[in-house]
Amino acid sequence: MDEMIRQEIYKEGDRYPVQAVPWDKIRERALDNTAADTNFQRNAVIRKICCSFAAVVVIGGLVILSGFIFPVIARALEQIPIINAVFNFVEDRGIQNAMDKGFVTKPNLTATDKDISVTITGVLYDEGRIDIGYTVTTSRPDLSPETFPGDLIIPLGSPGMQFFANGKPIQNTKQATCEKADNGRVGLVEIYPSDDLPEAFNLEVAIYQIGKEQGEWLLGPIPVSRKDTDAATRTFSPMKKETFGETSVMVKEVKISPLSMLIEYESIRPLTEEFYFSAVMDDKGNNIPQCASIRLSHQIKGDTKITVARLVCEAPKNIPEFLVLVPQVAGSQQQNIKIPLK
Repeated sequence: MDEMIRQEIYKEGDRYPVQAVPWDKIRERALDNTAADTNFQRNAVIRKICCSFAAVVVIGGLVILSGFIFPVIARALEQIPIINAVFNFVEDRGIQNAMDKGFVTKPNLTATDKDISVTITGVLYDEGRIDIGYTVTTSRPDLSPETFPGDLIIPLGSPGMQFFANGKPIQNTKQATCEKADNGRVGLVEIYPSDDLPEAFNLEVAIYQIGKEQGEWLLGPIPVSRKDTDAATRTFSPMKKETFGETSVMVKEVKISPLSMLIEYESIRPLTEEFYFSAVMDDKGNNIPQCASIRLSHQIKGDTKITVARLVCEAPKNIPEFLVLVPQVAGSQQQNIKIPLK
Protein backbone atom coordinates (compact mmCIF):
# COMPACT_ATOMS: atom_id res chain seq x y z
CA MET A 1 0.00 0.00 0.00
CA ASP A 2 2.79 2.43 0.92
CA GLU A 3 4.54 1.80 -2.40
CA MET A 4 1.36 2.40 -4.35
CA ILE A 5 0.82 5.77 -2.68
CA ARG A 6 4.45 6.77 -3.14
CA GLN A 7 4.31 6.00 -6.85
CA GLU A 8 1.23 8.17 -7.27
CA ILE A 9 2.86 11.04 -5.38
CA TYR A 10 6.09 10.79 -7.38
CA LYS A 11 4.16 11.02 -10.64
CA GLU A 12 2.70 14.41 -9.78
CA GLY A 13 4.92 15.64 -6.98
CA ASP A 14 6.19 18.64 -8.99
CA ARG A 15 2.68 20.05 -9.06
CA TYR A 16 2.75 20.85 -5.33
CA PRO A 17 5.58 23.35 -4.69
CA VAL A 18 6.53 24.41 -1.17
CA GLN A 19 5.67 28.04 -0.44
CA ALA A 20 7.75 30.24 1.82
CA VAL A 21 5.82 33.10 3.42
CA PRO A 22 7.75 36.35 4.09
CA TRP A 23 5.56 37.93 6.72
CA ASP A 24 7.36 40.69 8.60
CA LYS A 25 4.37 42.41 10.16
CA ILE A 26 2.96 39.22 11.62
CA ARG A 27 6.43 38.32 12.92
CA GLU A 28 6.60 41.58 14.85
CA ARG A 29 3.12 41.15 16.27
CA ALA A 30 3.77 37.54 17.18
CA LEU A 31 6.86 38.44 19.19
CA ASP A 32 4.90 41.12 21.05
CA ASN A 33 1.75 39.04 21.45
CA THR A 34 0.34 39.40 24.95
CA ALA A 35 -2.90 37.55 24.28
CA ALA A 36 -3.99 35.41 27.20
CA ASP A 37 -3.98 31.77 26.11
CA THR A 38 -5.42 29.04 28.29
CA ASN A 39 -4.45 25.49 27.37
CA PHE A 40 -6.40 22.50 28.58
CA GLN A 41 -6.68 18.86 27.70
CA ARG A 42 -9.46 16.78 26.29
CA ASN A 43 -9.84 13.34 24.82
CA ALA A 44 -7.67 12.93 21.73
CA VAL A 45 -9.50 13.60 18.50
CA ILE A 46 -7.55 10.93 16.67
CA ARG A 47 -7.16 7.62 18.54
CA LYS A 48 -4.04 5.51 18.47
CA ILE A 49 -4.35 2.31 16.47
CA CYS A 50 -2.17 -0.74 15.95
CA CYS A 51 1.00 -0.58 13.86
CA SER A 52 -0.40 -2.73 11.07
CA PHE A 53 -2.76 0.12 10.14
CA ALA A 54 -0.25 2.93 10.71
CA ALA A 55 0.10 3.90 7.07
CA VAL A 56 -3.68 4.01 6.62
CA VAL A 57 -4.11 6.24 9.66
CA VAL A 58 -1.40 8.62 8.48
CA ILE A 59 -2.96 9.14 5.09
CA GLY A 60 -6.52 8.84 6.43
CA GLY A 61 -5.85 11.50 9.04
CA LEU A 62 -4.73 13.85 6.29
CA VAL A 63 -7.83 13.06 4.28
CA ILE A 64 -10.09 13.80 7.27
CA LEU A 65 -8.44 17.09 8.14
CA SER A 66 -8.04 18.47 4.64
CA GLY A 67 -10.77 16.86 2.60
CA PHE A 68 -8.26 15.06 0.37
CA ILE A 69 -5.04 17.06 0.51
CA PHE A 70 -3.64 15.55 -2.67
CA PRO A 71 -5.85 14.07 -5.39
CA VAL A 72 -3.15 11.48 -6.14
CA ILE A 73 -3.39 10.15 -2.60
CA ALA A 74 -7.17 10.07 -2.91
CA ARG A 75 -6.94 8.00 -6.08
CA ALA A 76 -4.56 5.57 -4.41
CA LEU A 77 -6.78 5.26 -1.34
CA GLU A 78 -9.82 4.47 -3.46
CA GLN A 79 -8.21 1.08 -4.04
CA ILE A 80 -8.01 0.34 -0.29
CA PRO A 81 -11.37 -0.89 1.14
CA ILE A 82 -10.27 -0.42 4.77
CA ILE A 83 -9.96 3.35 4.31
CA ASN A 84 -13.64 3.81 5.20
CA ALA A 85 -12.88 2.69 8.75
CA VAL A 86 -10.38 5.53 9.21
CA PHE A 87 -13.18 8.10 9.49
CA ASN A 88 -14.38 6.38 12.64
CA PHE A 89 -11.25 7.53 14.48
CA VAL A 90 -12.40 11.17 14.53
CA GLU A 91 -14.47 11.45 17.69
CA ASP A 92 -15.73 15.00 17.15
CA ARG A 93 -19.15 14.76 15.54
CA GLY A 94 -19.13 18.46 14.62
CA ILE A 95 -16.01 18.07 12.49
CA GLN A 96 -17.58 15.12 10.72
CA ASN A 97 -20.81 17.07 10.12
CA ALA A 98 -19.00 20.10 8.71
CA MET A 99 -16.72 17.98 6.53
CA ASP A 100 -19.71 16.05 5.16
CA LYS A 101 -21.38 19.32 4.20
CA GLY A 102 -18.27 20.61 2.43
CA PHE A 103 -17.63 23.54 4.77
CA VAL A 104 -13.86 23.05 4.92
CA THR A 105 -11.38 25.57 3.51
CA LYS A 106 -8.40 23.74 1.97
CA PRO A 107 -5.45 26.15 1.67
CA ASN A 108 -2.68 23.51 1.50
CA LEU A 109 -0.22 26.27 2.38
CA THR A 110 3.31 25.26 3.38
CA ALA A 111 6.20 27.01 5.13
CA THR A 112 9.66 25.44 5.49
CA ASP A 113 12.60 26.22 7.78
CA LYS A 114 15.40 24.06 9.22
CA ASP A 115 14.31 21.36 6.75
CA ILE A 116 10.99 21.10 8.61
CA SER A 117 7.80 21.81 6.69
CA VAL A 118 4.44 22.80 8.17
CA THR A 119 1.36 22.58 5.97
CA ILE A 120 -2.09 23.94 6.83
CA THR A 121 -4.33 21.37 5.19
CA GLY A 122 -7.83 22.38 6.24
CA VAL A 123 -9.77 25.01 8.21
CA LEU A 124 -13.31 24.86 9.62
CA TYR A 125 -14.90 28.01 11.07
CA ASP A 126 -18.15 28.90 12.76
CA GLU A 127 -19.15 31.40 15.45
CA GLY A 128 -17.87 29.19 18.25
CA ARG A 129 -14.59 27.78 17.03
CA ILE A 130 -11.89 27.45 14.39
CA ASP A 131 -10.47 24.00 13.63
CA ILE A 132 -7.11 23.87 11.84
CA GLY A 133 -5.69 20.66 10.39
CA TYR A 134 -1.95 20.58 9.75
CA THR A 135 1.02 18.33 9.03
CA VAL A 136 4.66 18.59 10.10
CA THR A 137 7.15 16.71 7.93
CA THR A 138 10.93 16.45 7.66
CA SER A 139 13.62 14.39 5.97
CA ARG A 140 16.03 14.92 8.86
CA PRO A 141 16.98 11.59 10.45
CA ASP A 142 17.69 13.28 13.80
CA LEU A 143 14.03 14.31 14.18
CA SER A 144 12.16 11.05 14.53
CA PRO A 145 8.86 10.87 16.46
CA GLU A 146 9.59 7.16 16.89
CA THR A 147 12.92 7.80 18.65
CA PHE A 148 12.16 11.17 20.24
CA PRO A 149 8.42 11.51 21.00
CA GLY A 150 8.67 15.26 21.60
CA ASP A 151 10.22 16.02 18.21
CA LEU A 152 8.03 17.83 15.68
CA ILE A 153 5.36 18.71 18.26
CA ILE A 154 4.28 22.34 17.98
CA PRO A 155 3.62 23.95 21.39
CA LEU A 156 0.59 26.18 21.77
CA GLY A 157 1.24 29.84 22.48
CA SER A 158 4.48 31.78 22.07
CA PRO A 159 6.95 30.75 20.67
CA GLY A 160 4.91 27.88 19.23
CA MET A 161 1.68 28.25 17.28
CA GLN A 162 0.03 31.69 17.33
CA PHE A 163 -3.02 32.89 15.42
CA PHE A 164 -4.08 36.21 13.88
CA ALA A 165 -7.24 37.56 12.23
CA ASN A 166 -6.50 40.32 9.73
CA GLY A 167 -3.14 40.84 11.45
CA LYS A 168 -4.51 41.09 15.00
CA PRO A 169 -3.91 38.39 17.65
CA ILE A 170 -6.95 36.20 18.28
CA GLN A 171 -7.86 36.23 21.98
CA ASN A 172 -8.70 32.62 22.59
CA THR A 173 -8.75 29.39 24.47
CA LYS A 174 -7.29 26.52 22.48
CA GLN A 175 -6.39 22.86 22.57
CA ALA A 176 -4.60 20.50 20.22
CA THR A 177 -3.85 16.88 19.46
CA CYS A 178 -1.43 15.21 17.06
CA GLU A 179 -0.34 11.76 15.95
CA LYS A 180 2.86 10.31 14.54
CA ALA A 181 3.14 9.97 10.77
CA ASP A 182 5.70 8.20 8.57
CA ASN A 183 7.99 11.24 8.37
CA GLY A 184 6.45 13.62 10.88
CA ARG A 185 3.13 14.36 12.51
CA VAL A 186 -0.47 15.11 11.61
CA GLY A 187 -2.37 17.37 13.99
CA LEU A 188 -5.50 19.34 14.78
CA VAL A 189 -5.78 22.63 16.67
CA GLU A 190 -9.12 23.89 17.97
CA ILE A 191 -9.44 27.61 18.73
CA TYR A 192 -12.32 29.07 20.76
CA PRO A 193 -12.27 32.87 20.28
CA SER A 194 -13.28 35.03 23.22
CA ASP A 195 -13.78 38.03 20.93
CA ASP A 196 -16.32 38.27 18.13
CA LEU A 197 -14.56 37.66 14.83
CA PRO A 198 -15.89 38.91 11.48
CA GLU A 199 -17.84 36.60 9.21
CA ALA A 200 -14.85 36.48 6.87
CA PHE A 201 -11.21 37.32 7.57
CA ASN A 202 -7.64 36.43 6.69
CA LEU A 203 -6.21 33.86 9.09
CA GLU A 204 -2.47 33.90 9.74
CA VAL A 205 -0.43 31.36 11.68
CA ALA A 206 3.02 32.13 13.11
CA ILE A 207 5.28 29.41 14.53
CA TYR A 208 8.73 29.97 16.06
CA GLN A 209 9.36 26.60 17.69
CA ILE A 210 8.75 22.98 16.69
CA GLY A 211 9.93 20.43 19.22
CA LYS A 212 13.34 21.73 20.30
CA GLU A 213 13.98 23.51 17.00
CA GLN A 214 13.81 27.30 16.89
CA GLY A 215 12.86 28.73 13.50
CA GLU A 216 10.29 30.69 11.58
CA TRP A 217 7.23 29.19 9.92
CA LEU A 218 4.78 31.86 8.75
CA LEU A 219 1.60 30.75 7.03
CA GLY A 220 -0.98 33.03 5.51
CA PRO A 221 -3.01 34.88 4.73
CA ILE A 222 -5.66 32.15 4.56
CA PRO A 223 -9.12 33.50 3.61
CA VAL A 224 -11.73 31.87 5.84
CA SER A 225 -15.46 32.47 6.10
CA ARG A 226 -18.32 31.20 8.20
CA LYS A 227 -20.94 32.29 5.67
CA ASP A 228 -22.01 28.73 4.95
CA THR A 229 -22.00 27.59 8.59
CA ASP A 230 -23.93 30.73 9.59
CA ALA A 231 -26.55 29.96 6.95
CA ALA A 232 -26.90 26.44 8.34
CA THR A 233 -27.10 27.59 11.99
CA ARG A 234 -30.33 27.34 14.00
CA THR A 235 -30.84 29.90 16.77
CA PHE A 236 -33.11 29.50 19.81
CA SER A 237 -33.84 32.04 22.55
CA PRO A 238 -35.27 30.07 25.49
CA MET A 239 -34.61 32.74 28.19
CA LYS A 240 -34.99 29.98 30.78
CA LYS A 241 -34.24 31.04 34.37
CA GLU A 242 -33.57 28.81 37.37
CA THR A 243 -32.52 29.57 40.95
CA PHE A 244 -30.27 27.42 43.14
CA GLY A 245 -29.98 28.83 46.64
CA GLU A 246 -28.40 32.26 46.20
CA THR A 247 -27.39 31.56 42.60
CA SER A 248 -29.63 32.31 39.63
CA VAL A 249 -28.97 31.22 36.05
CA MET A 250 -30.54 32.49 32.84
CA VAL A 251 -30.01 30.49 29.63
CA LYS A 252 -30.35 33.19 27.01
CA GLU A 253 -29.51 31.63 23.66
CA VAL A 254 -28.66 28.34 22.00
CA LYS A 255 -27.07 28.18 18.54
CA ILE A 256 -26.53 24.91 16.70
CA SER A 257 -24.36 24.82 13.59
CA PRO A 258 -23.01 21.78 11.75
CA LEU A 259 -19.69 22.29 13.59
CA SER A 260 -20.66 23.19 17.16
CA MET A 261 -23.38 24.13 19.64
CA LEU A 262 -23.17 27.39 21.61
CA ILE A 263 -25.04 27.97 24.86
CA GLU A 264 -24.97 31.54 26.17
CA TYR A 265 -26.01 32.02 29.77
CA GLU A 266 -25.82 34.52 32.62
CA SER A 267 -25.13 33.57 36.23
CA ILE A 268 -25.66 35.81 39.26
CA ARG A 269 -24.09 34.47 42.44
CA PRO A 270 -22.26 35.39 45.65
CA LEU A 271 -18.60 36.35 45.32
CA THR A 272 -17.48 33.14 47.01
CA GLU A 273 -19.52 30.82 44.78
CA GLU A 274 -18.52 29.28 41.46
CA PHE A 275 -20.89 27.99 38.80
CA TYR A 276 -20.56 25.76 35.76
CA PHE A 277 -22.43 23.07 33.86
CA SER A 278 -21.00 19.62 34.57
CA ALA A 279 -22.91 17.97 31.71
CA VAL A 280 -25.05 18.73 28.67
CA MET A 281 -27.43 16.09 27.29
CA ASP A 282 -29.90 15.83 24.44
CA ASP A 283 -33.56 14.81 24.69
CA LYS A 284 -32.61 11.12 24.69
CA GLY A 285 -30.12 11.42 27.54
CA ASN A 286 -27.03 11.26 25.32
CA ASN A 287 -24.07 13.26 26.57
CA ILE A 288 -22.96 16.14 24.33
CA PRO A 289 -19.21 16.71 24.85
CA GLN A 290 -18.17 20.16 26.03
CA CYS A 291 -15.22 21.81 24.28
CA ALA A 292 -14.70 25.11 26.11
CA SER A 293 -16.33 27.69 28.37
CA ILE A 294 -15.64 31.29 27.34
CA ARG A 295 -16.35 34.21 29.68
CA LEU A 296 -17.89 37.03 27.65
CA SER A 297 -18.33 39.57 30.46
CA HIS A 298 -17.88 39.78 34.21
CA GLN A 299 -18.81 42.42 36.78
CA ILE A 300 -19.06 42.74 40.54
CA LYS A 301 -21.90 44.57 42.28
CA GLY A 302 -21.46 44.67 46.03
CA ASP A 303 -21.10 41.08 47.23
CA THR A 304 -22.54 39.65 43.99
CA LYS A 305 -20.82 38.77 40.72
CA ILE A 306 -22.54 38.66 37.35
CA THR A 307 -21.01 36.59 34.56
CA VAL A 308 -22.10 36.09 30.97
CA ALA A 309 -20.48 33.02 29.43
CA ARG A 310 -20.60 30.92 26.29
CA LEU A 311 -20.41 27.15 26.51
CA VAL A 312 -19.03 25.58 23.32
CA CYS A 313 -20.05 21.96 22.73
CA GLU A 314 -19.75 19.51 19.89
CA ALA A 315 -22.68 19.66 17.50
CA PRO A 316 -25.40 17.08 18.17
CA LYS A 317 -26.13 14.61 15.39
CA ASN A 318 -29.65 16.02 15.06
CA ILE A 319 -31.33 19.04 16.62
CA PRO A 320 -33.06 17.68 19.75
CA GLU A 321 -36.46 18.79 21.03
CA PHE A 322 -34.79 19.95 24.24
CA LEU A 323 -31.47 20.04 26.08
CA VAL A 324 -30.79 19.03 29.67
CA LEU A 325 -28.13 21.08 31.45
CA VAL A 326 -26.63 19.76 34.68
CA PRO A 327 -25.50 22.69 36.87
CA GLN A 328 -22.80 22.48 39.51
CA VAL A 329 -23.55 24.77 42.44
CA ALA A 330 -21.82 24.38 45.81
CA GLY A 331 -24.18 23.66 48.70
CA SER A 332 -27.27 23.17 46.52
CA GLN A 333 -29.13 20.02 45.60
CA GLN A 334 -28.60 19.14 41.95
CA GLN A 335 -31.52 20.25 39.80
CA ASN A 336 -31.28 19.82 36.04
CA ILE A 337 -32.36 22.58 33.68
CA LYS A 338 -34.54 21.56 30.74
CA ILE A 339 -34.14 23.89 27.75
CA PRO A 340 -36.82 23.54 25.02
CA LEU A 341 -35.60 24.16 21.47
CA LYS A 342 -38.57 25.56 19.60
